[in-house]
Amino acid sequence: MMTDNRPSTPPPFEGSGYPSLVPPTPRTPGPSWLINDGNLITGSQHALVPPSPGGVLGAGFGDLASPKASNGELPPSKTKSKNRSPFRFMELPGEIRNIIYHHTYSNPKQALLVHRPRLASLRSSTRMDRTRPLESDIAGQAHDYELSTRNTKITKSKTPSKSKLLPRESNRPFHVLTQISRQIRAEYRPIYLQKQEIGMDLTEIVAYLQTFYSDAPNLVAALGTTGDRKLDMPFTGNLTIAVGDNAKGLELDNLGVDVWPLLDIWANSWKIEAGFGRYMKAGYLPERDGEAKDLYRLFGRRVLRNRSCSIMNNLWRTILRTRSLASVRLLRKPATPVTPTFTPAPTPPVPIIGLRPMIREPRPYIHILFRKECAESWMTALESKAPTMWLSDRGFGGMEHFDVKVGVLVDE
Repeated sequence: MMTDNRPSTPPPFEGSGYPSLVPPTPRTPGPSWLINDGNLITGSQHALVPPSPGGVLGAGFGDLASPKASNGELPPSKTKSKNRSPFRFMELPGEIRNIIYHHTYSNPKQALLVHRPRLASLRSSTRMDRTRPLESDIAGQAHDYELSTRNTKITKSKTPSKSKLLPRESNRPFHVLTQISRQIRAEYRPIYLQKQEIGMDLTEIVAYLQTFYSDAPNLVAALGTTGDRKLDMPFTGNLTIAVGDNAKGLELDNLGVDVWPLLDIWANSWKIEAGFGRYMKAGYLPERDGEAKDLYRLFGRRVLRNRSCSIMNNLWRTILRTRSLASVRLLRKPATPVTPTFTPAPTPPVPIIGLRPMIREPRPYIHILFRKECAESWMTALESKAPTMWLSDRGFGGMEHFDVKVGVLVDE
């Protein structure tokens, strides 16, 4: 299970309005000119509802919620359901809808939303909490009970006990805004994804991005290749990537898991937060997890002793922002190289008891592959010998778990 306190980092740009957190989460690098004022909505036009033509914002949201009569007294409430008319949310001005979307940020409690994990838990949960009904479930049960007993005679003893209908609070109280209509989903989705933490397995990264960021390839093609550009993809997100204890599935492939699609979207979007972690297990010590700490180097950060992160490496940031890479592959369990063997002349067998051949397994490594047009002069093959200090200067020196190989993607 992923740990609750995973190492992460503050925004890489200066003038940030966010307080220093230990540990914060790696955020999209963003343009160097961007000043984060803490307003999650106004910084992204993609998340705003267009203002209504000629619309004038009223005196306040409270006045809209509690209309008063001309004499200053509240009108009588209508309690009968047959007198209630549907609330026409889409007829509200865009400014009012934005206020409602902003209101969802006032409740920071959000459950981890899991995208096809392994058969393990990403967050601790008790059996009681999983079986307790929501308040809406209780209302539905009461309505069904009323319909089923409307035309029958019942006694008080058959009335369901209220003690068995103790509601639990919803961990995602506003997710219904993603289910109403296409227009509301389009308006609210960037805000929802920015706040809602999404957990997934390392092997599911590409499938998740292809599903929920399907228009990314077309938007990426429109981006410039200069590091100081002022255009980013209008994506938001909050991703937590779980690394299993043992490599399985795609992780056993000779090519490993390609995380370049994640790094490309993360580094060139308006605001995506991402981090690595583990599936929960007893006795886990994150400060000793060299593999998870090494993975944060892909975000240009080094995990410090206090589990906070260093500032982003500027050279690695430039590589990501200029989109110079073709692939970044994680090989957690590389195949053992096959060495040629020679058959000696037959000799009488000599029994050897208690001895086994020593086979050294290759070290897990990260394979960074550049595009041909962006490769440096020494990058001539899939695995090229990097100059002294080249890896250290880009934040990959002193790795605890992974080795790092650099090369250029050649035609296969």
